[in-house]
Amino acid sequence: MNTRLLSLLLALLLLASLCGCGVREPEGAKDAALSSPEGTAPQTAPESTKSTSTVLPETDPDPSAEEPTENPDDGGREDGAEDGKDQTGQSVALPEEPFVYKGLVELTSVDDSFIIDQRYATENNFTGVVHYDRVLCLVNEDILPMLIAANDAAKAEGYRIKIWDAYRPISVQQALHDAAPPELSAYVPGPSPYSMHARGITVDVTLCDMDGNELDMPTGFDDFSERAHSDYAGATAEQIANRELLNRFMSAAGFRRSSLEWWHFDGPNRDRYEILDVSFAEFENARDGGRSE
Repeated sequence: MNTRLLSLLLALLLLASLCGCGVREPEGAKDAALSSPEGTAPQTAPESTKSTSTVLPETDPDPSAEEPTENPDDGGREDGAEDGKDQTGQSVALPEEPFVYKGLVELTSVDDSFIIDQRYATENNFTGVVHYDRVLCLVNEDILPMLIAANDAAKAEGYRIKIWDAYRPISVQQALHDAAPPELSAYVPGPSPYSMHARGITVDVTLCDMDGNELDMPTGFDDFSERAHSDYAGATAEQIANRELLNRFMSAAGFRRSSLEWWHFDGPNRDRYEILDVSFAEFENARDGGRSE
C-alpha cells in the first residue's frame, strides 16, 4: 500500500516538471537582448562616461558683413580677403595690446618697422600747405593686424611698407577738397557718406627696400594723372612689377586697391565704421591722460 502511494507521488512530481513550471523571465529582458549586439548583454554607460557637451545656439549672420559697395568718390577697389584675415582665412593676432581711442590706434606704437612719411604733415603735397600739426599715423584697430600682416609679408621678401597717409580727419578732407581744382574732384572728393580715410580704414602706401629707399613706381604720391591708375600699362616693366608687388602684399592681407590711385588701399566693410573728426592732438591728449597739447 505504501509502495503504491509513493509511486503515485513520484508520478505527480514528474508530470508537474513536464508542464514547464519554471522561473519566469523578467519583463523587457527579451527586448533588451534583441537590441544589443549579437552575443553580448545589453550595456548601460556609467553615469560619468555620458556626454556632457553643450550645443551652442545658432546665431544669425551679421548683415553688415556683406561685401561693401563700390565707393564712386574713391574709385573702384579690387577684391581682397575678409575683414581682419589674410587670404588663407587665418586671423592675424596683434603683437601687443595698443591704446585705442574711438577705434583709432597709433600704428608705430605696436609695430615700428613701418616707414612713416605723412605728406600732409609737411608742405610736400599737392596743396603745398601743412594740414597736420604733427606726425601721427593712426588707423582703425580692425585694419591694424591686416596692415601688420602686409608689412610682415613684405619684410619676408626684403621690403618695407611706407605710409604716406592713413586716418585723415574729415575736416582735413574738406580742406584738401577745397584746395584741389575742379578737374581733380574725383581724386580729392569732399566729405560724403563714402569718405574712407576719415573712418581710419584706408591707407596710402608704397614699398621701400630694407634701407628705406622707395621702389620705382609709375608715379609719386598724389600724381592725379592716368599714370596713377592701377591698370596703367604705359609704365616701365620694373614700375609695373613693383606696383603689382605692393598690391600682392596688401590684397593678401585683406585690402582693396583703388582703380584711380595705385597707392590707395581700403579695408573692407566701410559702413561698420563711423566718419570721425578726431584731431591728432585730441588723440594724444586722451592717450596721455590730458597731459598732451
